[in-house]
Amino acid sequence: MKKQSGNAKPACYLCGQPIEGTVSKDHVPPRQLYSKEIRKLHKPNLRTLPTHAKCNRSYQLDEEYFIHSLAPLVLESYAGKSVLRELLAQYRQSRNQKLSKKILSEFEERPSGLYLPSNKVVKRIVPERIWRVIWKIVRGLFYFEHNRVLPDNTPRLFKVVSPGDKPPEEFYFISNYPIRGQYPGVFDYKYRVFPEAKNSHLWAMLFWDRLIMLAVFHDPDCDCAKCNET
Repeated sequence: MKKQSGNAKPACYLCGQPIEGTVSKDHVPPRQLYSKEIRKLHKPNLRTLPTHAKCNRSYQLDEEYFIHSLAPLVLESYAGKSVLRELLAQYRQSRNQKLSKKILSEFEERPSGLYLPSNKVVKRIVPERIWRVIWKIVRGLFYFEHNRVLPDNTPRLFKVVSPGDKPPEEFYFISNYPIRGQYPGVFDYKYRVFPEAKNSHLWAMLFWDRLIMLAVFHDPDCDCAKCNET
């Protein structure tokens, strides 16, 4: 999609349509990644992007699931531990108890009867919900970096690197690139475009200094020779 001109109405980075009237602001990455404690102590100036309120609200439940599901995996980090304390406090106050119980049911010490190494458990997820939030974050970062809307239907691939696991080989194509996150202890990212590979994008995101997510996709506005042939 084309870049916005300075006089154009702001486009919703999620649906790509012009925003009439009041512009809703969405935090990218989600504000929930930063616990209230972190926001109070460090006063981060969090990035926002223009959206329709309806588009933004459509992700609310999946973002809550994302935070609740992944926070227990990063409790060894400063920011992750703070988020988990906040979620546990909400549970004690009878808030989000249904969601918290669902998350607890996703942990298994002996999946299918298998014995795991010491201190290891299996954490199951609802992948469609996790990927949906990851893709929303990537689309927001893409909009911020390139001033273009990345369509929701762009083909993409995701990979998750659990805390302590070795990243896949493709990660090392980007590992030496500069970090671009505002507050690396909570969220960080870097990306690289490969013109020799049909302008493919590789994005790496780090959550709470422990959990790595990778996203790969082809630039939707690619005008390389191979794309022009099709």
